[in-house]
Amino acid sequence: MRNLKNKRAQLTIFVILAIAIVAILIIIFYPQISKYTNPLIQLDVDVKSCLEKNIRSSLNDTLLHGGAIKPQLYFNYNNISLNYLCYTGEWYKNCVMQSPLLKQEIETQINSQTQNKLVACINEVENKLKSRGYNVKMTGTRKVGIEIQPSKILLIPDVQMIVEKGDTKQEYSSNSLKTEINSQAYDLIMIASSIQNFEARYGDTIVETYMAYYPDIKVEKKKQSDGTKVYIITHRNTGEKLQFAIRSLSWPPGYAIQ
Repeated sequence: MRNLKNKRAQLTIFVILAIAIVAILIIIFYPQISKYTNPLIQLDVDVKSCLEKNIRSSLNDTLLHGGAIKPQLYFNYNNISLNYLCYTGEWYKNCVMQSPLLKQEIETQINSQTQNKLVACINEVENKLKSRGYNVKMTGTRKVGIEIQPSKILLIPDVQMIVEKGDTKQEYSSNSLKTEINSQAYDLIMIASSIQNFEARYGDTIVETYMAYYPDIKVEKKKQSDGTKVYIITHRNTGEKLQFAIRSLSWPPGYAIQ
């Protein structure tokens, strides 16, 4: 009888310990578990990750082409059509700026390339919630505002969402779905704007000056046989790259500059 009581006591202790361990694990991992079991907690994460994926792809392509995926005036460099930010077709003359509002032009380019995909991100989340039995009420255009700011890309969806199911109700505003993407595109664009301004005024730019002020950024100038200069601006930490073409104060082949 004593042995039986001891075994029962040991079994009781083991059961209590097992329950305690399970309870501790639930407390520790509940935030991660709840993200996958509760779609309302995961909703803003799904929206933001979808927005970021589509924006990054379009941003990189736009920067590599000089601000326009299919530029009308371009120089072919390594099989990539580089947008002319400043151009003249004549010899001995300074170029005329083609993109005085470069940042706004890049924002517009990215917007036109991605807007349908960004709206689809919001629609996809709405459809998933409805398939799980949630009642979803949405207002707004569902379009996403895009703004390139220092150290980030800011995305603000024009949407307000109310999600209900039983006693559960959650509201989402444009602010709660606002997405900030880490990016150094702003600095690259500002340097490119400065370069085209100098080229228009003086006919050339000293790239070492920019690297002295911005040690995290590499600026290259590659002269081509037709008088075009290809500029490649790279952020050393992120690897982001903006490249474009300029033709200004060009001299004919064989001309000796005094």
